[in-house]
Amino acid sequence: MTDENDPASAYGVEFGPLKPALREHTYPVTRSELIEQYGGFELDHADGSDHLEAVLRNADTPTFREPRQVRDAILAELDPDALAARSDSETEESDEPGDWSPTSV
Repeated sequence: MTDENDPASAYGVEFGPLKPALREHTYPVTRSELIEQYGGFELDHADGSDHLEAVLRNADTPTFREPRQVRDAILAELDPDALAARSDSETEESDEPGDWSPTSV
């Protein structure tokens, strides 16, 4: 089960070490580049887990400009039953647990 207060969780999906990796990655980046580099990362959620590769292969977005776009594409591809309700901390733009802003420039 995921912890919604965990800095590496969003909407009940546990991103683990993938979240800081995505935040530190240089953007823009293509879906294929993300799959090649991070495809083996697991995303744990209420319905089990999925590898990033399997989730992103179905995403409509070919290129991402920032980590939030990757997160949103991942969440859009997961079954809605696997997701938890959005918390207020996940709407913040600061370094709160829900922060998905890039850390590299």
